[in-house]
Amino acid sequence: MSESYNSLYTNDVSDKIGTMLEYATRCGFEPLGIWDNFICSEVAAQIEKGNPRFLGGYSGRDYLDIVVNTPSKKKTKYGITLMKEQDTPLSFNKYYWAGSVLAKIQQKSGLSFYDIERRVPFKKILKMYPIYHEADIAKLYDDISDYLTSIIGETNLKRIRIASGLSQSQLARTSKVELRSIQMYEQRRNDINKTQGETLRKLARILGCNIEDLLED
Repeated sequence: MSESYNSLYTNDVSDKIGTMLEYATRCGFEPLGIWDNFICSEVAAQIEKGNPRFLGGYSGRDYLDIVVNTPSKKKTKYGITLMKEQDTPLSFNKYYWAGSVLAKIQQKSGLSFYDIERRVPFKKILKMYPIYHEADIAKLYDDISDYLTSIIGETNLKRIRIASGLSQSQLARTSKVELRSIQMYEQRRNDINKTQGETLRKLARILGCNIEDLLED
């Protein structure tokens, strides 16, 4: 797995996402609803792309405002209902902790927040709070990273490329497909299933496989 953006931003983004969730609870929002809408939001998409404006230009409250006021493009499980804001200071509660943890997992893994949620749900992270919240975050990340790797495995493109004895650069040169595109497919940062047929045809021809062999479940 490959990092999503420069690690210099990690702690800042982690704090902002944690703050977004705790501030949401102060405003009377259902935290699970906020998270469910966040992972499908423009905020999440721009963080995943490493957009400096979203990494360093917005606060956790700004994140929340965008998530609440922008309709989700995907079906979500929870509704968002605004209640009266509570006049209490941030306490760095379990929602703050879970959000900050998931932000660090996203940065290090390069997976989208949506894909992480499918594999390690927010509820699962919350259940880890009593065990891990006072532990070194690196320990938690290592455990979750091992879990993600075990269930995700290599992409079909990478597996077939390696079996063919080709490096990414060699495949790019012989197939006339950009090296960066190949890297993004293998890191699952671009969905190969949505790739143009001509690109898949070029890759399959050099790798000696069918186009279907390159697609992911």
